[in-house]
Amino acid sequence: MTTVEENSCACPLQQEDPDIHFPYSVAVRFRNGSRLYSFGTQDGTIKKGSYVVVETEQGLELAEVEADAIDPAKYKLKMPQKEILRVASEKDVWMNEQNIALEKEALEVCRTGIAQFQLEMNLLNVQYNLDRTKVLFIYAADQRVDFRELLRFLGSKLHCRIELRQIGDRDKAKMIGAIGVCGRETCCSSFKDKFDVISINMAKNQNLALNIDKLSGMCGKLMCCLKYEDDAYKMASQSLPKIGSHIQWEGQDYRLSSINVLREEARLDNRESVVYVSFAELRGEEKPVIEPKVSAVKKEVIKKEVVKKETIKKENSAPLPKKKKKVVYRR
Repeated sequence: MTTVEENSCACPLQQEDPDIHFPYSVAVRFRNGSRLYSFGTQDGTIKKGSYVVVETEQGLELAEVEADAIDPAKYKLKMPQKEILRVASEKDVWMNEQNIALEKEALEVCRTGIAQFQLEMNLLNVQYNLDRTKVLFIYAADQRVDFRELLRFLGSKLHCRIELRQIGDRDKAKMIGAIGVCGRETCCSSFKDKFDVISINMAKNQNLALNIDKLSGMCGKLMCCLKYEDDAYKMASQSLPKIGSHIQWEGQDYRLSSINVLREEARLDNRESVVYVSFAELRGEEKPVIEPKVSAVKKEVIKKEVVKKETIKKENSAPLPKKKKKVVYRR
């Protein structure tokens, strides 16, 4: 039987029963996945680095244990979970290795079908579930693809349930991986579990030049890192006038031309002069002077250094002793 589930992006876990609780919880990671999932078990001896068999929407899958089993009650956690079916046996590990080899063959079969039916789709990945009852093909395309003929072709060659899943540009970059403009691995492929909603307003809040080419990542979308400091910039610029507004300052009319959040100052200008004022002054607040905290030991060290410098300064400024004139007596 062949089926299609296009644009499906649900969590790989099946629907959990909220009333089922287990004495132990285990964090696992699936192959080619960056996100951790928690499963319940009755076995508290499961250790990090071992493999377990679990049931997901894709069927039976092998997952690697990322941490030792913990007791959720100890940390006052209520986590309804799916159950770990069993600790992986040697046969399960062998079948997983066989699946990896068969996935390469299935990839070539699908590419042959795509070329044969002249479909505009970019095949990215193939993955079997553990018992090979289902195979998942992940592809990217600019628009919807009519792959009914391809589906029949794959069904006649692979003889199992088939799922074709279309993903977007951001998911493609996460799967393939890339180097960002900062010189490091892209956030989505290294540590991000889910994508945030990114808008051009975040660049405006941070006073960045609205150059789409420079603000876009490897996927062609706005960079995820625009989200990281957006809240800090919003908080720092709260209750400030908008850029371009006209305000009265020291009896003169000024226009607020720009703000610098890092320096906490705003630029006011008119035809005659340019003035830089702090955010506190602009809000009508007195900015408190905060003295840095210094430990008693450090204070003593600083005091000794000051005394030493003053001593050296006095020695250098003291007048040199006069040399005694040598008296020569003649006979």
